[in-house]
Amino acid sequence: MRQNFIPMVIQIKGCGIGRLYKKNCTFNVFSNFKITSVLYPDSLKEYSIYPVRIPTPFAVGDVFSYLIKDEKNVLVDTGQYADDAYECVRHHLKKEGLTVKDIDEIWLTHGHPDHYGQAARLADRAGATVFGHPLERSNFRGNDDADLFEAFFRKHHIPRDDTQMMIDQLDWLQQFQLAIEPEWIEEGAVLNSGELSFEVVHTPGHAPGHVSYKSNRGVIFGGDLLLGHISTNALINFDTKTDQRNKSLLQYRKSLKWIREQGGLVLPGHGEIIKNAAAVAEHHLGEHKKRYQKIKQLLRKESMSLLDLSHRIFADAIKQGALFLVLSEVLGYLDWGIDEGTIEVDESNMKYRAIQ
Repeated sequence: MRQNFIPMVIQIKGCGIGRLYKKNCTFNVFSNFKITSVLYPDSLKEYSIYPVRIPTPFAVGDVFSYLIKDEKNVLVDTGQYADDAYECVRHHLKKEGLTVKDIDEIWLTHGHPDHYGQAARLADRAGATVFGHPLERSNFRGNDDADLFEAFFRKHHIPRDDTQMMIDQLDWLQQFQLAIEPEWIEEGAVLNSGELSFEVVHTPGHAPGHVSYKSNRGVIFGGDLLLGHISTNALINFDTKTDQRNKSLLQYRKSLKWIREQGGLVLPGHGEIIKNAAAVAEHHLGEHKKRYQKIKQLLRKESMSLLDLSHRIFADAIKQGALFLVLSEVLGYLDWGIDEGTIEVDESNMKYRAIQ
C-alpha cells in the first residue's frame, strides 16, 4: 500500500517551485530579491530559546528545530527520522546540559518529515508529550491518500507515467518519518513552557494543519509559513474530514496576511531568523499577484488544461522531475481565479479559460 504524499517546502528561490532532492540545482527567478532576514541566535538567549540546526537530505537544506529551556524543556519540530538527525539533536541538547530524556514536550508545526519525522523516536526515549493540529492527522499517521491523488490526476488527464513518477518520488520520503498521534491542539489553545506562553494559530496553506506558535514576548515559531530566502509552496492536499481538496493557495495567502500584521521575531523552519515579517510576507504576496496575472493573460489567449499550463510556465522544472510541485503551484492560481470569478473550467475536458 502506498503511503500519503508528504512533500517538503520547495527549493526554487522566490517562485516556490523546485526539487525534492538535495542533489539538484535551483532556479533563481527573483534574483533581485534582497534577503531581509537576519540570523542572530544570541538574541534568543533572553527568551531561553536555542536554535537546533539539522542537516537534511532534501533540496531545502537544513531544517531548524528550536529548544525552549524553561521550566519545561520543549522542542519545537524535530527534524527527519534518521540517525544523523537524532545525533544532531542529541549534540545540541548536550551543549545546553541536557539529554534526550530531559525533553518534556514536543510542539509540531506540521506533518512533513523534515519537521516531525523523528518526533515519535524522541518522544519514546524521553516520555515527552507531543502536540499537533488534528488536520495534520493524515500526515502524522502516514495514512494512505494515494487514491485521492490518483483520482485527482485522472480527473485532470495527467498521464499514468507522470502519476507513477510523482507517487514514487513522494513514497521515497516515507523512510524519513515515523507515524505518531499527537495530543491535538487547535486555534486559540495556549501552550506554556514556564515563563513563556504561546498561542496556537492555525496557519494552513503549506499543509492543512500547519500551525504557528505566537509567544507573549514577541517571538513566533513559524514553521514553513514564512521563509526569508525562498517561497513556500501551497501544496495539493485534502481535508482529513471530508476528503475534499483544499484550496491551498487561498489558505496560504490568508495565513501570510496574518503574519504580515505581527511584530517581533519569526523563527522559521528553514533559513535565517526573520526580523521584518511584514516586508517578507508582502514580497511573497506581491509575487503571487504577478504570477496570477501572468496565468490570466495566458488563458485569455487560449484555453488550457492544468498540465498544459504547467508545461507552458515551468517546462524546465518539469523536465527535472518537479511535476507535483508545479501542478500545486499552478493549481493554486486557477483556484484563485475561479474563486474571484475571472477563470472558469470546462468540466467535460478540464480546460481552463479566462472570462474577464
